[in-house]
This record gives sequence, C-alpha cells and structure tokens, in this order.
Amino acid sequence: MENCNEITLNEITHIELIPTSLCTMPIPFRVAELTAMQNCVIGTPVMVIDVNESGADGILQSAPTLKTTEKPQAAGYIRDHTLQASIFAGYEEIRAKKALLSGTDFYVVLRTLAGTEFLLYTLPASSQITVDDQIDSESKQTVKISLQSASSMIRITRKTN
Repeated sequence: MENCNEITLNEITHIELIPTSLCTMPIPFRVAELTAMQNCVIGTPVMVIDVNESGADGILQSAPTLKTTEKPQAAGYIRDHTLQASIFAGYEEIRAKKALLSGTDFYVVLRTLAGTEFLLYTLPASSQITVDDQIDSESKQTVKISLQSASSMIRITRKTN
C-alpha cells in the first residue's frame, strides 16, 4: 500500500541542484531511513533557486511544495519525491541550467532561512527536472524536480576544511 504526503516548505528559502558526481556522501544512498548525515562534501550547484536575486538562477515566487509517496519494498520503502517551485524571474537561466542537468543524476539541497540544510538523497538514474511556463498577467515558471530515494528529507551538515 502506498502512502502519500504533500507539504508546503514554508521555511525553505534556497534550493540547490548539484550533480552527484560532484559530491561525496559519508553514507551510501542505499542505506534506508536516514534522518541525518554529517560531513557531506557538496560540489558547486548547477542550478540555484532562492528568495533573493544575489547569485540565484531563479527567484522563488512562493514556498515550494514537496510531495512524497512511499512504496513498500523488500528492504523498506522507496520514496518518490516531487519538489515543485514557482519562480518569477530568471526564466532563461533556468531553461539553460535545465539543459545542463538533463540526463544527469543530481542531488537536491534545501536550506531554511536559519541555515539548516536538508538533502533529497537521489537513487541512481531517478532524478528528472521539467520546466513549465505560464504566460498570462501573472507570468511565472514552475520548476518540477522528481527523484527517488530510500529516505525522506535528511538533515545534513557540510564538511569543513
């Protein structure tokens, strides 16, 4: 039996998409039910979506939403995550970065205003990104990120030198 949960991430102010090849995680992706991970080496993000313009490819219009569906497997659950973010600036840059991420495995890092970071720990060959444009009086672009993982959102700390 599948279990589905959708939440609005009101505290999230920053989203990064980083190719898995640029990251080193201390615990393998196949370890299920992780809630926290320390000393993560996170590479330079290919795409950044933020509430501020400084250094962001796209500017968040409203709080992103995360829909998670759990599917039982022999060794626990596989989670299908769908993260959706509406943006109101940076449309061309988002489309260009989407092209760079297509066909690439990537991780998603979410940051709160307080600086706490969470990881959506992608299983191989499961990450996808789509971009939809809405052209009307409230023009916006919706970035939709889909991936599978063995865990829900994982609180992380980055390794410091």
